Amino acid sequence: MSAVGHHAARSFVRAMALHFVGLTRERSEVVLTLVVPVGYASIAYFIHRSGDRSVDLRGLMAGAGLMGMWSTVLFGAGTAIRNQRMAGTLELLLMAPQRFATTLAPMVTANACFGALAVGATFAWGAIAFGATVAPTSIPVLALVVLVTAAAMGAFSLLVAALFVQVRRAESLASPLLAPLWIISGVLVPAALPQALQPVAALFPMTWGAQALRGAATGAPWSMALLWCALVGVVHALIGSYLVNLVARTSRSRGELHLW
Repeated sequence: MSAVGHHAARSFVRAMALHFVGLTRERSEVVLTLVVPVGYASIAYFIHRSGDRSVDLRGLMAGAGLMGMWSTVLFGAGTAIRNQRMAGTLELLLMAPQRFATTLAPMVTANACFGALAVGATFAWGAIAFGATVAPTSIPVLALVVLVTAAAMGAFSLLVAALFVQVRRAESLASPLLAPLWIISGVLVPAALPQALQPVAALFPMTWGAQALRGAATGAPWSMALLWCALVGVVHALIGSYLVNLVARTSRSRGELHLW
């Protein structure tokens, strides 16, 4: 890696760590990130008890954790710009010589990594309350899958942020997007979608991340799904960076920064 690339990577990691620490100091955010997925996991368990018990409980815990992660990622993308506006730093970031995507990327990635705590919370709750234990040898694989999925979802949230900057109250747009993407990506259950929707599901990193995490938890094949998750995440990162920079550049040229 060149000196410039090494400096850029180090700056990205430091900025991401700074935003991650800031998120952990918000007690309400920590409670919601850890408690809400536990509720999802409990509901999934009782549905499992009253219905088809052939589904592996560890797969249900993985899906519930990803539901919590996606909630954190989506609302984080909707509030990242609003928080900068409230702090009075948004105009400074937009007028800085560096591209706005390089400033926004550490924020949304830190938010995705923060949401990854939800996966750990659901697996811990599943083991304690429902006996859905994971083999110790699977823990390193699960950690790898969660990290890659968090990075891919962070890249996807950069694309979502490019859409949200066009909306004054982006968090109001985040709520209607939660459940449809849960269903399309088959996060909680591997639903058989209609033939027309299956290519659409493949466009979301959460679809592949759910398959990889479910496979890593239950002992099924997971490596190919994780590879696709990473590739889809890279594509979303490139498209999201372009769109965020385009929106920021257009807003500066038209004098519409006050609309952000």
